[in-house]
Amino acid sequence: MPSSVLEVRQEKNWSVYKFFLLLSILIMIQGCAPRSDKNKILSPPADTEWVTVGIKLPEGIEALPLNVLYRSEICQRARYNSAGEKYYISGFNPNSVALKQQGSSDIYQTKIALNGGGSCQWQLSEVWMSIRYKKILNTYNDFEAIPSHKLILIFNNHKYNEGEIIRNLIKNEEIGLNYYPVFINNKIANEKNIILFQHWNRSQYILVNNEKNILFTPLYHKDNITKIDIPKERGTDVIIYYSDGTIEKKPSWSPNYNKLKSLN
Repeated sequence: MPSSVLEVRQEKNWSVYKFFLLLSILIMIQGCAPRSDKNKILSPPADTEWVTVGIKLPEGIEALPLNVLYRSEICQRARYNSAGEKYYISGFNPNSVALKQQGSSDIYQTKIALNGGGSCQWQLSEVWMSIRYKKILNTYNDFEAIPSHKLILIFNNHKYNEGEIIRNLIKNEEIGLNYYPVFINNKIANEKNIILFQHWNRSQYILVNNEKNILFTPLYHKDNITKIDIPKERGTDVIIYYSDGTIEKKPSWSPNYNKLKSLN
């Protein structure tokens, strides 16, 4: 057989192989992706209930947009286990929602539909809230303000993950947590960050018990400033400088929360 014919036949076989390979990839992607962008459009029905979520911002703090997550049992998503077996999970639809200032007040809030409607009948699952230190012009220019750990409001359609700790932190429709500004000079990573330190120092899952108004009221102790130096030499203790002049040396960078609280 002439080599030219063989090459043509091999090329055809390779083209067929590439076609089926691409088709298989597309099918897998389709199984793991939302069925259609149109299906992600929210269209709350007229009779849906709404929840108002807001943040009362003290001076020196700014709010980030809310991350709002809806789930659907109608528009499920396919997954594959280690054996290649296909299974389905609830479809999910994340949205970013900006908070609006209420007049000239210090309250920023928005309304969120419990039933997002649409062809997938999206149901509210989670709302993530986060704040950060508000930098002033020409102040701490070499420091980066890092968003706080998230407060995650969980609703009826939340899908629990193993290890989650669910807390009842809503009291009279308010969530009040203490926050302290901490300036970290990390010489190992060559980074300078400003964080807002709170009791658990990690994101919190907060159960919503049918509340229709939820106001996050961070208690910000702006003058209770803690500074932390993380030395470049590994294995050397971290140095923590508290606002009362106390100096603490320890292996980890986390300040003593009870110490901070005693300095309020």
